[in-house]
Amino acid sequence: MKRLRTFVLAWALALAASAAGSGVAGAVALSVASNSGLAGQTVDVDINTASMTGLGVLSAQMSLAYNPAIISVVDVVNTGTISGAAGWNTPAWAVASVGGVTRVSFSSAGTTVLTGSGSLFKVRFLINPAQLNATASSLVLSNVVLNEGSPTATTTNGTLTVNTTPQIDVSPDVGELIRGQTLQFTASGSVTNPMSWQTSNPAVATISATGLLTGVAPGTVTVTGTDAALHSSTTTGVISIRGMGLTAGAGVTPLGQTVAVPITVTSLAGLGVRSGQFTLSWFGNMVASYSVTTPPGTLLNGWGTVSIGGSSNLCTVDFAGGTDLNGSGVLCYVTFTASTTTSGSSGLALTSALFNETLVAKPTNGTITVSPLPPINVSPDQVTLLAGQTQQMAVSGSPSLPLTWTVLNPAVATISPTGLLTAAHSGVTQVRATDNIGSTDVNTLVRVYDFKATLGTVTTRPGTTVRVPLLSDRGVGALGIVSEQLKVTWSGTGITGARTTNSSLWSEWGANPGVRVTTPNSITIAAAGETPFDDAALELCMLEFDVSASAVSGTNIPLTVSQLIFNEGDPDAQVVSGVIQVRNLADVEDGGALAFALGESAPNPVRSGCRIPFTLPSSVPGGERVQLAIFGVDGRCVRTLVDGAMAPGRHDAAWDGRDARGLGVDAGIYFVRLVSGGQTLSRKLVVLSTRRS
Repeated sequence: MKRLRTFVLAWALALAASAAGSGVAGAVALSVASNSGLAGQTVDVDINTASMTGLGVLSAQMSLAYNPAIISVVDVVNTGTISGAAGWNTPAWAVASVGGVTRVSFSSAGTTVLTGSGSLFKVRFLINPAQLNATASSLVLSNVVLNEGSPTATTTNGTLTVNTTPQIDVSPDVGELIRGQTLQFTASGSVTNPMSWQTSNPAVATISATGLLTGVAPGTVTVTGTDAALHSSTTTGVISIRGMGLTAGAGVTPLGQTVAVPITVTSLAGLGVRSGQFTLSWFGNMVASYSVTTPPGTLLNGWGTVSIGGSSNLCTVDFAGGTDLNGSGVLCYVTFTASTTTSGSSGLALTSALFNETLVAKPTNGTITVSPLPPINVSPDQVTLLAGQTQQMAVSGSPSLPLTWTVLNPAVATISPTGLLTAAHSGVTQVRATDNIGSTDVNTLVRVYDFKATLGTVTTRPGTTVRVPLLSDRGVGALGIVSEQLKVTWSGTGITGARTTNSSLWSEWGANPGVRVTTPNSITIAAAGETPFDDAALELCMLEFDVSASAVSGTNIPLTVSQLIFNEGDPDAQVVSGVIQVRNLADVEDGGALAFALGESAPNPVRSGCRIPFTLPSSVPGGERVQLAIFGVDGRCVRTLVDGAMAPGRHDAAWDGRDARGLGVDAGIYFVRLVSGGQTLSRKLVVLSTRRS
């Protein structure tokens, strides 16, 4: 109000001076000078005139608009101005906001006419102390009245620029450390080095000239940093110094298993600890139960009482003793038993850790993870065996030993504790493996056959009749076979007729026990008798095929065996189909002569021995030298089985898996070679036995 009254008086004085007959002249140019400063500084802004000489100005009033959020007016003065030099009154001023625009209005008058140029008035602004970042406020001059309006005035606006205020910031703002530990502090911003540092309580924590804080004793402090320009900053948070640190470890366990999580503590020396309590919490329902253990080597072993309690997602361990607890390391173990159904992972949070009811420990959280049972895989996934054969089963993945092996149908196969599968009887089953923690896998299929029935591969020329045997890989006398039926099919026109003959095993069923049904591309056979097959031969039946004279030499006629059934399906045979190879062979005669053939060894692979069937054509005269021998992959003759004259017909030779010295051969690939009358046939053998004596 005082400034407003002064403003009114100055205005009245100016009017009186104008009325006294002061001279007037043309327009005058007024401009607002631009200036700058920092937050909290006071800055003068000049209202300048180009020239007042000869204008007869005895009074002046005007307004200056500005941004009040950035700056505020603290005074309007004429010291050091042309109005002050003329002895004018100290300017009267007032601030008002109208329509959202804030202006300072000011006026002054005197009895001496103004002359010269330069500053007419000075408006003094205070820059908002909170305005630390760069900005600016425009300064808009308006409402200018000189004398009673003459001379007129033109105006030019100005700007007050706020520069960025140099400042520093100390970090970190908060912290937690254990006595003896250190924490590095730094200063950022407009830092003028060197820095000086101090803590609010050196008995709790000290800090070096480089800003390295060291915890001394339990308590809290703040940290202040000051640079060489006396800019300073103090942490707004506190730095907590703890007497000790408590850490929960990490626990990982499969479903249904247990895991011991260590709880470790830093040195307790000198703290006089005689009691403590900590609480662990976790998420989820993958923990079934928990307990606390203090085995030898833990700090709580034999020290005092220890107990645990809680709920499904939280446990609290309490301990107390009659002497000071010292040392560092594993305080105790919290043992978790995992759920058998729910897996997952969670933080293992130390939600509280207190010693002697007053000493708070710095906590470090752990984790608890219950993983699904690790997958295991039984291999081979599919197995086909003949009765008596074996297959070593294996498990891949990460099984926890020992393994437990079982067969779903023990009548089909058995398995040893080491996973050696032994085929027993025809049928289908599966192998299951279970490891020590319950991981389980079952393979897809184990298929067992009682024996292998192979339809021979024979060679003949067009226009002939050829015999093709169905041979067993072993004697079938123990299998009680009293009936047999099968169907053989082929394609094309290479075969014009098919029939059965009375084989060596069928002979016990009568002169011609077979019943056959033939079509242009198949033959279906059924035979039965009262006397079971014995072990006198391997021939399950013999078929004759008439090869067309127009059959193209060099072609093969596949013979597909299907619907091979013995008795009512028991025993069951693995079937290998045959082939008639049509060739122009000079020594294959018409009239149903036997073809030169080397049959599949039975069994193959060989473990302890096998039988090798072969056929000599009738065109070979009696006394023709025949050689049948076993060769290694290197071409070395391992054993000669036949070397001499033999009559035409069907033969077989036995090999006991030994070499010429009587020693069992190594496991590997071998070849059977049949040589007679300038012709050579060979077949591959796989030997599994490694017997050397």
